[in-house]
Amino acid sequence: MDYDPSKEVRLTGSTMDTLDPVKATDTSSGAKIQNIFDGLTNYPDGQTNVENLLAESLDVSDDQTTLTFSLKQGATYNNGDEVTAGDIVYSWERLAASENSRRASFLLDDLGVVHETETETNSEGEEVERYVPGSIDVNAVDDYTVEINLRQAFYAATAMIAYSSFVPVPEGIVGDIEGYDGQMDYQEFATTNPVGAGPYELDSWEQATEVRLTSRDDYHGEEPTNAALHYTIFQETNPAYTYATVNVNADFPVVPDDKYNPELRSFDGTDDRGRRYGSYGPFEENGLTADYYEVSTLDCRYVAFNCKQVPKPVREAVGYAMNQQIITDELIAGPAKQAYFFTPPGIFPGGPDAYTERQQDYKYGYQSSDLQAAKQVMEDAGYSADNTYSLSFDMSNGYASYVGEDLFSLLRDQLTTAHIEMELNTADWSTFLNRARSGNVGMFMLGWLADYPGLDNFLKLLNPPATITDKDDNVGYVNWTEDNGDFAGQAEEGWQQIVDNYGLSESDVEARAEGGWKIEEAAMKDAVMLPFMHSVDQGMSYPWVTKPRSGAMGGSRQMNHTIKVGDRGEHE
Repeated sequence: MDYDPSKEVRLTGSTMDTLDPVKATDTSSGAKIQNIFDGLTNYPDGQTNVENLLAESLDVSDDQTTLTFSLKQGATYNNGDEVTAGDIVYSWERLAASENSRRASFLLDDLGVVHETETETNSEGEEVERYVPGSIDVNAVDDYTVEINLRQAFYAATAMIAYSSFVPVPEGIVGDIEGYDGQMDYQEFATTNPVGAGPYELDSWEQATEVRLTSRDDYHGEEPTNAALHYTIFQETNPAYTYATVNVNADFPVVPDDKYNPELRSFDGTDDRGRRYGSYGPFEENGLTADYYEVSTLDCRYVAFNCKQVPKPVREAVGYAMNQQIITDELIAGPAKQAYFFTPPGIFPGGPDAYTERQQDYKYGYQSSDLQAAKQVMEDAGYSADNTYSLSFDMSNGYASYVGEDLFSLLRDQLTTAHIEMELNTADWSTFLNRARSGNVGMFMLGWLADYPGLDNFLKLLNPPATITDKDDNVGYVNWTEDNGDFAGQAEEGWQQIVDNYGLSESDVEARAEGGWKIEEAAMKDAVMLPFMHSVDQGMSYPWVTKPRSGAMGGSRQMNHTIKVGDRGEHE
């Protein structure tokens, strides 16, 4: 297809939180960060295999605990500075020590970079270990060589480093760690002038309106084949549908669940990664037929609880009422897979066969609802028609319009017989996410997409100490403790078994699987999280667009500088 490199790519997006790589945790922010910043390694087109990006080569010690990266020489940031090993040291220190970092544990605990800690007493009188600033064992051997020392071998080291929190920024660009005053104000860096080594730079960001990234002509990698990425922001799906599909103002259709018609799919084949591809259309709204493919992603959509607020009997009652088959077959029109556990089948403890076997014994019923059990567990806890429980169901506007409103209506009607009165609370994405992080939710709907393809990346969210919303680096938001869950101790034990066996041997793999199942089982028994779907993403693009298919890591992990835009005809 002929294409015009001077054209911008027209996309739709949702609200985002920040463009600081160490602070961003949502996929909307992550999609832009993926295009502004480059890391040492990368998931090409969101696939699970890892390739070098800023790294020229990697040398690994015999015991797998020392990683020595040689950097590509001549790679520059969008401010013209060359990427050096000192930038890696500075950027990873920000990840470890900055008050803005939300992913310090990925570096210090999961990847396990050697570092020092000191004992402090927190506000609740508990002794805790804190990172000693400046102590990570990450060293610039010279301008283009960085040495990383780990406390033990980590099976997914290069995959973890591909996660966007690990990308380098120029040394001293902001002053949020000891020893640096900063070349610019932090808010400028995080919102208007992010400095990265990726193929794009930020042109503009209007919080609830649009984001525009322009391509760089001095990018160190493959030359961009488009001039810019222009995201128009929507808080709900239906306005995005009108913009992208009815009016064809975007290069990629948006199809709400109630507009999706599986009969419009036509498959031509299956590629070497198992993705079915073909076409979708013609659209009744515009007469166009889109290129189409489906890919199973490493993700999970789920309902979870702030256990500090929502008692266990209420959580269990919701579990008994929820029928995953009804959700995927009737509430969601597009392709989807039922979920009974948080970890996707491809990386489940023991593998896909173990997932299939264990789902048959799901505590709350496989492909069924048990409203009598829901009522019984509530009445055993003292609830009745005269003593009901009021449950808030919190979610983003996007989730609400996708499946959340329908699921709310279904559960609300079912759970009245179990003495639960539900109310729905929605907000734009960033507002909702900040509420969840702060523990200002009851029952909530969220999803998790793999940061790296390992079971521990998912189950970290169910390690009870990491779920406490009072902590700066909490990741689960469920406030799960032994005070509100009988099996929280089992989950902690399972997590410790995982982190004690991060190596590459067969025995390590088996031990991680055993620890992983302990966590999954504990979360199920305490009804901390109720998974309902593993996604099958649908890629659609209009005929004038050529875009590589994304992989199991999802489209938000994909760089977009190789998208090509041709003649849009009347839709220009």
